[in-house]
Amino acid sequence: MSSSVQPIQKHTVQVRDGLLSVYQYGSTGTKSALLIHGITSSHLAWQFLAKHLVDAGYVVYAPDLRGRASSNHLPGPFGMKTHAKDMADLITELQLSSPLVMGHSMGGFVAVALNALYPQLVFKIVLVDGGLPLSIPAGMDLEQLLPLVLGPALARLELTFESKSAYQDYWRAHPAFSAVFPSEMLAYVDHDLVGSEPSLKPSTNKEAVAQDSADLWGSSFIDQALIDLKSPVQLFRAVRGLQNEETPLYPKAPLDAALDRYPMIECITVPDTNHYTILMANSGADAVAAHLKL
Repeated sequence: MSSSVQPIQKHTVQVRDGLLSVYQYGSTGTKSALLIHGITSSHLAWQFLAKHLVDAGYVVYAPDLRGRASSNHLPGPFGMKTHAKDMADLITELQLSSPLVMGHSMGGFVAVALNALYPQLVFKIVLVDGGLPLSIPAGMDLEQLLPLVLGPALARLELTFESKSAYQDYWRAHPAFSAVFPSEMLAYVDHDLVGSEPSLKPSTNKEAVAQDSADLWGSSFIDQALIDLKSPVQLFRAVRGLQNEETPLYPKAPLDAALDRYPMIECITVPDTNHYTILMANSGADAVAAHLKL
């Protein structure tokens, strides 16, 4: 079983309207990787997988995206094209040479957008339970669907916590971590808080979530970017959802239809994982790393 790795250095990169925070894992590798987190997450979602990449000779860079964690001061407008431009600025300023780009959840969509808009900057992209447009059930619109899929995450952004330990307890009780709550999650949880006790809040800008969500369902730009892929892209899929529910983010029927539409996507289903633990637990990260084509 692998362990995890912690960032060794923080960089700040000039992007539109301010500085983006970027965290570096490892220092001696000869290759570079850019790891992009999900919609209410941070760079610390990658602690487990970064260990595998560092061991494989990569120097890893993981940003806190615009509107999140230590980059939550950066304003909108948001959206995948904006995040892709931020990633392009990151690659250019830090002088990364054709990095491997991995994205989890919404970060997968950012990776797809980056690859479409700035292909000269990217070696290849890898998607982890994200990046393919999500299906809207018949008779529903995005306004109705968003609370069903992201409801608990959105509700969390409205809460106030009296202490770091109270927020840690909130995450310990999260259904996705009912079987395992890695000790590394404590750093992830603490990093997400802003303010001071007894009025601590999750850091994610709610407007960022609202604007970014529009690109996750039915975006013609993302759809065309996936159709236009020139080389194979691995998609790692969890078998359970955001709340550890039986229905995954990518159910089989709509996934099969998407794979027919996007023939360059190679889907690897990772057993015994949910949307979080496919990345944020040793077992999930080990399984993803075992199939990564580095």
